[in-house]
Amino acid sequence: MTKKNNEKMNINEIMAIFVAYIQQQMEYTGMRIKSMKEWEMDECASPDGKEKIILIPEETESEYGEDFSKEWL
Repeated sequence: MTKKNNEKMNINEIMAIFVAYIQQQMEYTGMRIKSMKEWEMDECASPDGKEKIILIPEETESEYGEDFSKEWL
């Protein structure tokens, strides 16, 4: 890396730029996490304030025959 006046950059300048970059990335990531949490809360909240429960029935036996299952193996 070189400066505009073609002087070599020392390691302290490079590290300072790197640290500033990492700090900005951490701040940006924090903002994205906060935004995602707000979005998830908005999407998951029910309008009446009650929890929604989905019941998934247990499959006891396949509706398709054994020949059909073998075709997909």
